[in-house]
Amino acid sequence: MSTIQTWLLLALTLVTYGTTVYGAEVRMKGIPTDKKKELISKIKPRLDFIKSREASSWRADDAAFFLKRLLVRAGHVDADVNWDLPGGNIIELNARPGARYKYGTVSANQTDALSQEELRNYFLYPLVETESVAADSPPYIKEYSQKGTLNVENFLKSQSYWLAKVNLTKETYDRTRKRVNVQLKIDLGIQHKLAPPILKGMPEEDLNQFLPRIQPFVGQLANSSNMSKMNSELVSYYREKGYHFAKIFVDAQHTKGTTTLVFEINRGTRYKVDDVIVKGNKKTKSRRIRRYFDGFKDLHFDQNAADKTLTSLLASGAFSSATLTPHPTSGGELDLQVDVVEADAKSVRSYAGFGSFEGFILGLSYTDLNFRGRLLKLNGRGEYSNRGFLGEVSLSEPYFAGEPIQLTLRAFLLQRLLDGYDKTEGGVEASLTTKYLEYHSSRLYLSTSQVSSTSTSLTSAELGPQNYLNTRIGFEQIADFRDNKILPSRGFYAKGIFELGSINGDSATTYQKAIFDSSYRFKLGENNLFFTRFSTGALIAEDSDNLPIDLRLFSGGSDSVRSFEQRHLGPRSLSSDPLGGQAYWNASIEYIRPINDPIKAVIFFDAGQVYSDVSDWGSFSDASYALGIGARINLPIGPVRLEYGYNLNRRSGEPSGTLHFSIGTSF
Repeated sequence: MSTIQTWLLLALTLVTYGTTVYGAEVRMKGIPTDKKKELISKIKPRLDFIKSREASSWRADDAAFFLKRLLVRAGHVDADVNWDLPGGNIIELNARPGARYKYGTVSANQTDALSQEELRNYFLYPLVETESVAADSPPYIKEYSQKGTLNVENFLKSQSYWLAKVNLTKETYDRTRKRVNVQLKIDLGIQHKLAPPILKGMPEEDLNQFLPRIQPFVGQLANSSNMSKMNSELVSYYREKGYHFAKIFVDAQHTKGTTTLVFEINRGTRYKVDDVIVKGNKKTKSRRIRRYFDGFKDLHFDQNAADKTLTSLLASGAFSSATLTPHPTSGGELDLQVDVVEADAKSVRSYAGFGSFEGFILGLSYTDLNFRGRLLKLNGRGEYSNRGFLGEVSLSEPYFAGEPIQLTLRAFLLQRLLDGYDKTEGGVEASLTTKYLEYHSSRLYLSTSQVSSTSTSLTSAELGPQNYLNTRIGFEQIADFRDNKILPSRGFYAKGIFELGSINGDSATTYQKAIFDSSYRFKLGENNLFFTRFSTGALIAEDSDNLPIDLRLFSGGSDSVRSFEQRHLGPRSLSSDPLGGQAYWNASIEYIRPINDPIKAVIFFDAGQVYSDVSDWGSFSDASYALGIGARINLPIGPVRLEYGYNLNRRSGEPSGTLHFSIGTSF
């Protein structure tokens, strides 16, 4: 090694040694060992800077300041930190944390406008959100007392008390429990109501159309919700009219118990839609996406309607995301750019289950939500249970004839092993389904199928025609206001079906069928859930003596009168098999209460009957009654139900009660 190389290596060593030697070492005293690591990690960026330099008084002062600040923000109100430079490039921090305090009670002279729980939550909200601490045991930090007081005041204002004043009057230290109790003084002032708004810059033709839309809000409480709704109505109005880039500014004036919203409006240019541009698609044909929006062309751009259409495009399941961006071109026209990200639209699913009626269930399904890139839904399913098998294939067009109407073509083959008889049925069905309002949907269907039934226990008269072609047309209407489709706890549900059909084969006849199902769920308190249900139906045939058993109406089971097995309520054959009838009804009421989440206990009362002759339908006579108990376990796929119904008015040949097991939501 040369002399120059030796000196260079020595210089490099000295530089490295100097960096190590002259970096200050920070030591802490007065902090429990188990807390040191946590505190050091929180002020590490500051310590790293201090430790990278030589120890000095101002660096020691910095370190002491940050450690004290950290202790105070942990609730150590009386924390104190001194520093010392004992030599050897060491900074020594001597901490005296003192007791750690938490927020205790938060009280006020009045809580008319908010509950005690709301008072505490809104007071602690700035602390909990900023410092990321637990809401049930937040550390006392003095600066957040004023922030919390202001947050309570802002909440009261948002509830229409726009002149409300909230002051922090007292903080009491509980030295024994290490709590700081807070006392607030609330002066609510007068509660404000909304006055008619001032609409600056709105032309007269707009005023005449818009004012009726906000009239329901005038005179209502001037809370943030109603004020936001009034503002949304104005924004929505101009979005619908094609003024997509309208500029709207709002201010609120609070005087003598009234709040007046003052809007400054510059509606700008009114745009018409010129073209629809699709981007991001690789498999999906662009024209199949554009057709969703073609109805907007040459019309004034309605942003609200466009958003709904975009939602229906996403509902196809073919895309993981989709956005709509309007781009002004010239002459009051704009292009709609639809950007999509395609999803993996194909899936294979297998499933298994068990029910007291079906027995074991095994199934396999295949789904393609974007068949051949045309946004068609292809679905195939095969299912086997102790009651038989089902095979079906369907193809759905979600946007039929340029409208959000779903056309579905379906072919099926099934075999059912039912009590008293077996049947095989194969057929095809075409249906149109539309959801024209948020809670309402309609379905029109046309179907034809070949049915064959056999029996070893029923007579020919009891079984009816055994080989026939059943052709039917029907209409189904659903109103669904439930809060959740899988695990509902509130809301109303109703479904009505009206069907006209004819049979041709061993005999010929026509029939009319009407079915109505309804349910209502409501809560009393947090843990008391009630469920009521009513279902009824009637079948009127031109020739009742030639009505196949498979077309008759059946009841009994887990969704009707639960003291009977599935389909076993009502008339029976000489062999004691269910025969069904031409009319039925059933009603239920349930009381459901949580035991240990997700397990719930159920008490229920059921009533109902099936009638051979439709003329007995309206009397609701000869009802069967059931009283029962059960348990339910709420799972993501629906509730697991185990229920026992006891027969309150048992007749000869009827069971004393029945145990039911099923998975899934009752309608």
